[in-house]
Amino acid sequence: MKARLPFFVLSVLIVMSMLLSACAQATPTTAPAAAEPAAADTAAPAQPEAPAAPAAEQTTIKVMSFFAYDNPEVETAVVKAFEEKNPDIKVEFESVPMSDIFLKYKTLIAGDVAPDVMAMNFDNAYVFASMGALEPLDEWITKSGYDTSIIFKSTLDMFKVDGVQFSMPATFSDVVLFYNKDLFDAAGLEYPQRDWTQEDLVAAAKALTADTDGDGKVDQWGYTFPWWPVVLEMYNATIWSEDGTTCTLNSPEGVRAIQSIVDARYEGKFSPTADQLAEQGDWDMFIAGRLAMFPTGPWAVQPFNDKITGFTYDIAHMPAGDVQATHVYANSYAMAAASKNKEAAWKFIAFATGPEGTKIRQDGKYEISPVKEIAEKYYLAALAGASPESAIVFMEVQDYAVPQPVHANWSQIHDSIYPELDLALTQAKTVQQALDDACVGVNAALNQ
Repeated sequence: MKARLPFFVLSVLIVMSMLLSACAQATPTTAPAAAEPAAADTAAPAQPEAPAAPAAEQTTIKVMSFFAYDNPEVETAVVKAFEEKNPDIKVEFESVPMSDIFLKYKTLIAGDVAPDVMAMNFDNAYVFASMGALEPLDEWITKSGYDTSIIFKSTLDMFKVDGVQFSMPATFSDVVLFYNKDLFDAAGLEYPQRDWTQEDLVAAAKALTADTDGDGKVDQWGYTFPWWPVVLEMYNATIWSEDGTTCTLNSPEGVRAIQSIVDARYEGKFSPTADQLAEQGDWDMFIAGRLAMFPTGPWAVQPFNDKITGFTYDIAHMPAGDVQATHVYANSYAMAAASKNKEAAWKFIAFATGPEGTKIRQDGKYEISPVKEIAEKYYLAALAGASPESAIVFMEVQDYAVPQPVHANWSQIHDSIYPELDLALTQAKTVQQALDDACVGVNAALNQ
């Protein structure tokens, strides 16, 4: 997983199959109208006034994004600021939930009506670049004089395919341990520490799991697990071999990682089962004060601060399994290869991913700016006086954070794993059997 697999060229048949898939509907959010051009100087001219120059023709670009979908005013503020600085460019902005946006892109690309600028997450940036759907940006970067040294190199490199920059990072985030300070205080437990191990976490989680109303059912949980690839990292497990040809998910390390989740649900009983999470998800459990520890990222800060009123929360480092590990993620803006307004599209990308655009998101508390100066100067300041008190942890975990696994066929790989993982996590299959069966599909995807 830590090794990056070379990209494969997807076949035309596969691409067309993807592009013809149905698209989920989304409600558009229109950005504020472009600012009017500055008024002409009204001072009396020394010579007879020349005829007014015709107004510059306005270019319209379409931008589609999932950024801050729950707080749409954040990204519309970026759009408004861009239009004010570029009155000759009108942005038709549409906010779409992340769950729907990539399928929608495929349909729009197939119909030759793709947005000029598309928000991308890490893995889909690789997939769409390999499809030939994204414009290479190196020439635009060079021609415009964009100084990429202002950006954290790790986030910039995440969006390169075979050394070519296909999108520009707009935000980055990572997974840390959110915890309910009031529940820890009530149980008389110390808060999670920098050097905590999984054993420390398990002991605390068991102490924090309770039947608070005496009805014989647990209604306060100690912990839920992060996304399963993060758990793999914590146990030095990988999905595929270093040369990218063989599934390694069913290795002893992989089995140990997934077994830790099963054991927490059915032996330790400090983590809710799939059925219990179906009744109320861990996100809502944490907000309701029913979950003591919840691994998630900075995207949760603003929603939590808006909705949590009955307790105080903070964040801590991820407890180590066999190693201490977590994931770093990034989102970006890319240009459609088929855009007919590439000059204007690049101007928007450069603004929205540069100091001005990313500071607006930073002030809106949406993830972290990949621009070094903005992140280091404004991120903590934006959270001053609000939870989480230990926001510096978002920066500190970069010491051991790694990118999520990526592959041009990641969708097929994930779809091969997920059903088998579900069977393991519900004890319908042993972990070993489920991962053995998952590797059949993974091997097929790796060797397409």
